[in-house]
Amino acid sequence: MNFTIGKNGDGDDDLVHKLLNKDIKKKLCNSLVKSCERILKEVPTEDHNYEHWDVYVAGLSLLFMRIHERDPGFMIGTRSALVIADEFINSALSTYRAKHKMTSAKKQNECGFICSAVGLYAVAAEVKNHMGDKESSHNYLELIQSQFSHSCFSPNTPSELFYGRAGFLYTQKFISSLIDPSKEIPTSSLIKSVFDAIIEDGILNAAITSSNFTSNYYNTEKEQQIPLFWSFFDKPYVGAAHGFAGILTTLLQFPENCREYYKRVKETVDFILFNCRSPNGNWPSNLNKGENDLIQFCHGAPGICLLACKAYEYYKEEKYLKLAMETANYVYSQGYGHKGTGLCHGISGNAYVFLSVYLLTKDLQYFQWALEYAEVCTQWEERTLNKEFRLPDRPWSLWEGLGGAVW
Repeated sequence: MNFTIGKNGDGDDDLVHKLLNKDIKKKLCNSLVKSCERILKEVPTEDHNYEHWDVYVAGLSLLFMRIHERDPGFMIGTRSALVIADEFINSALSTYRAKHKMTSAKKQNECGFICSAVGLYAVAAEVKNHMGDKESSHNYLELIQSQFSHSCFSPNTPSELFYGRAGFLYTQKFISSLIDPSKEIPTSSLIKSVFDAIIEDGILNAAITSSNFTSNYYNTEKEQQIPLFWSFFDKPYVGAAHGFAGILTTLLQFPENCREYYKRVKETVDFILFNCRSPNGNWPSNLNKGENDLIQFCHGAPGICLLACKAYEYYKEEKYLKLAMETANYVYSQGYGHKGTGLCHGISGNAYVFLSVYLLTKDLQYFQWALEYAEVCTQWEERTLNKEFRLPDRPWSLWEGLGGAVW
């Protein structure tokens, strides 16, 4: 691991080494290896019968791909992490092709990164590129752009991250380093078109929405019309998975495109961050609800904190950093959770809040909190047996299960 350390950015590596000492490193590394072995035992790479090829098998391919990037020499038995990633993605592709025959109706509204074939093919393109199979990698990239981009412009497609346009926009960033400039694969023009479609969807919904969303749990005494408005299955979700936080965080990763809609995007960011906080310190799961007790990436304060971090990086205003720090403090005090170790609604997803704020502030307190959460992840089995953690629906996956702890 390589970190830039020091509370005020002074680069004092000794401080983090005192926190991440040899004993802790050994414990975390041993736990990582054991967790990988357990995942491979429970989810054999050669099994093509998994229903959830997207969030499950393709996610595990991405996990082992990242392990390979961090440590190319990492081995489980006789197999490298890269080989395991390739086996998982081959299994996911075979399962998808067999069980999900692509029809025009199927592809019409399918374009998200997490819960559609777009993410599957994006991971496949990256894995095949690392395997040296440039032709297959290119074919998967071309498939994403040619077969799924039209879904972004269907009126029935949502703008959220998991299933919708924001997920497709994120995919463009994910695959950007893989695209050969000499190949005729559209990128910048497609990014602009999808970005514009998300904004237009937000403007249209804001115009037809009658409610101004003023209630006693919002931090405002005046009615305020939100400039951009999105919903998923008719619910105006706030969090990172299906709501404003995920969409806005994605938009802010494309600064050139944001400039054209600077005022609308910024006012919407500010509305969500500063006008929608509940008295209990959390954010509602959707704008039609009151207080929310969910404190996880998908719903609640963790996803909001990540938006505040990205807003600070883009707008350079201290109010965003201050809110990010406040929210991280809240997550630490309240966000321990009981839903296991997954990234989406488990403790490892919440730990990313601390790492994100640490990278902006270099305040070692946040790094310490991330280590504490990581140590809890090493105790997942005991805590599950004691019913302190619930058993997730997909207990070995990246988004819901043990894979999240490894990530």
